[in-house]
Amino acid sequence: MNFTFRKAITFILATQFIFGVVTAQTQFPRQMFGRQDYPRSGEKYITDEYGVIRMWVNVWGHVNKPGSHLVYEGIDLATLLSITGGPKIGANLKRIRLFRDGPDSDGRLTYIINMDKFLKTGDRSDFVKVLPNDTYVIPQTTVSYVISQVGLLNTIANSLYYIFLTQQLAKRK
Repeated sequence: MNFTFRKAITFILATQFIFGVVTAQTQFPRQMFGRQDYPRSGEKYITDEYGVIRMWVNVWGHVNKPGSHLVYEGIDLATLLSITGGPKIGANLKRIRLFRDGPDSDGRLTYIINMDKFLKTGDRSDFVKVLPNDTYVIPQTTVSYVISQVGLLNTIANSLYYIFLTQQLAKRK
């Protein structure tokens, strides 16, 4: 391995490391760590100082504010997604996965939710009731993922092109 190739590989790895650190800090802000208000084992409902019944719900994936959210009982999925800052561009709202803390009244632990009908008509009748300690996972579409990685592919392609050019120039000398 010649010196130029090593520099290019080091640059690529450093860039990806820095990108990873920045991404982690924006997805998981420091305020989330060390919080004491996350649900304790066995707690399903909490009553606030005004007597409002609240519960913890987890939202992961392609939303603006993923994490554990304290919400009021009776909330629906559209409102829950709004509390998370809404889905990011490229979120796959036709394949939202729901994982229950325990079996619900239908005996189910998992659901795949398609919000297409709601997005077209505003009809909320297909929504599944939000229960305490539910975990909703909002995936990213494949196309959106590929587009988000174009910057990485461009960096690698440019680095390889730079290596190729420097090696060609070295051969000419």
